[in-house]
Amino acid sequence: MRACSRSPDGSGARAGRVEIRAAREADLAQIAAIWNHEVLCTDATTDTEPRDEARHTEPYPVIVAVSAADGAVSAADVVAYGALSPYQPRPAFARTVEDSVYVERGRRGAGLGSLILSELIRRAGGLGHHSILARITAKNVASLRLHARHGFHPVGVEHQSAFKLGRWHDVTIMQRRLDDGRVR
Repeated sequence: MRACSRSPDGSGARAGRVEIRAAREADLAQIAAIWNHEVLCTDATTDTEPRDEARHTEPYPVIVAVSAADGAVSAADVVAYGALSPYQPRPAFARTVEDSVYVERGRRGAGLGSLILSELIRRAGGLGHHSILARITAKNVASLRLHARHGFHPVGVEHQSAFKLGRWHDVTIMQRRLDDGRVR
């Protein structure tokens, strides 16, 4: 497991050429590396346990952004990923999903999160989902802004509901309906 460090985050870096596609088996190790850094070192997620793999099936896809060097793209080039997950296990919530978007720390600020979230929204609509929810730690301003730019609206705050890295975190819930993009 990589140690937590405060290396530059690449803010303002250009995305360069990237391809957005469905995650493949060969991508799972890189997805896990990006995820596990966030789990162990940041409050970008409220999860506290690292994972070896991230597996989803339709209607809950995992997508990746892979960088292209000289037109060649390989699994080692995964620079961001996103996923749709069931919001609740109860059947009444079957068409409501929760999104996750993670960008490799050295590639943030390059527009990759926006590419991933746009594609997740497109796929969610194509799969017949009605609503997407995002649960974002309230101090994660970058993610709150990203979701707002993509038509998500705050619908609530869970005050001090998540304990991680030695402190309590508020969690902001944002929502986007897919029929017209508005929350009423």
